[in-house]
Amino acid sequence: MAEKRGRPRANLDWDDEDVLPPVLSRDTEFVFRRMTEETLKAVEARAPHRVLDVGCGRGIDALALIWQGGILFGCEPSRVMLHKAKEGAKNSRGVFRLVSSLAEDLPFAHRAFHRVFCKGAIDHFLDPDQAVAEMCRVASPEGKVIISVANFESLSCFLARGLDRLARRISGRGIPPPHIWKIPRDHTYKFDHPTLLGLAGKYLRVESVRGVSLLWGFPWWARVLNRIPQIMALILLRCLDKIASWRPDWGDVLVVVGRPRNQFPGDERSS
Repeated sequence: MAEKRGRPRANLDWDDEDVLPPVLSRDTEFVFRRMTEETLKAVEARAPHRVLDVGCGRGIDALALIWQGGILFGCEPSRVMLHKAKEGAKNSRGVFRLVSSLAEDLPFAHRAFHRVFCKGAIDHFLDPDQAVAEMCRVASPEGKVIISVANFESLSCFLARGLDRLARRISGRGIPPPHIWKIPRDHTYKFDHPTLLGLAGKYLRVESVRGVSLLWGFPWWARVLNRIPQIMALILLRCLDKIASWRPDWGDVLVVVGRPRNQFPGDERSS
């Protein structure tokens, strides 16, 4: 099970406005783009699929899938983020329905969706175990559940943590922030490769696990990338991303794809 941090409470007014800096470094821009690409590629929201985005935030990912022809739903507990999602969906040409809901108590019928995905949100939930059980409950037996989340035991975190310990021993001072191996305040759980697979395996027949990006946030790495030509930086990032696909446990982000098991805790509610 994922490592719990303190006593989490649902923040119904959570806002992502200050989560990201106004200008993204090359490695940050790359990892976010690749995380989105790998997640949405697994979703396949073609008509007549019904697709649910759990913890949809602004609804950007669901809106990016509308052109494929599926019927998109988004659930989000934050009133602030739901308002932003509704504003963003005003001019969409497809079907996108937004619902106020916690991931742990989805207000949908059993087996209602062909695809259920959760990108970068599960480590914010009150109870990830119950949330995954709910995702599987509302997914059809032939459907898929896709979960992507930051890996806080990535190669970058491991190396940066060791470098910080070494710096403290030598100089008495650690590496200056940001410290990518430290869990942000708005996260309620810490995920890594073993904990994500352990959780997914309880409720899913896991079909694939992919690592995305390497060395995101490693000290001075962003400076190196900014000092070389953009094309060279992109080649480096793509090569490292390929290594992460071979070694998911090293990856900065983990993407798990699976199909709901025939029986899982909570299934009796639909019988």
